[in-house]
Amino acid sequence: MSEATHKEQGRRITEEVGKRLAEYRKKAGLSQAQLGEMLGLEKESVSRIESGKIAPSLSRLAMFCESLNVSFEELLTQVSPHPTDEARTLIASLQDLSPRQRDIVLRTAHNLAALLRQE
Repeated sequence: MSEATHKEQGRRITEEVGKRLAEYRKKAGLSQAQLGEMLGLEKESVSRIESGKIAPSLSRLAMFCESLNVSFEELLTQVSPHPTDEARTLIASLQDLSPRQRDIVLRTAHNLAALLRQE
């Protein structure tokens, strides 16, 4: 993979992490200022991270996750470019379903994928 491709992938991941953090913040009913106060950050810093303008450090990302009650793994799996990571998320969502319910979900996913391939 070229350096330009790595940079583009990094930029995309930074933007996706920011979007997810914003979604979790909103779901928690917090403003950027409130979350910033909890984390010891200015509202503008929270805004720049959520907009993908800057990439948070691992320690800062861990602080966000803890404050927003989301696991590090869940957040990063959601933004991963690897289909196997997405599959892990799907598998986790099936765990408490009955075999019949899992079958319905899997058949629906297969049918939807087939339809999307036809586009």
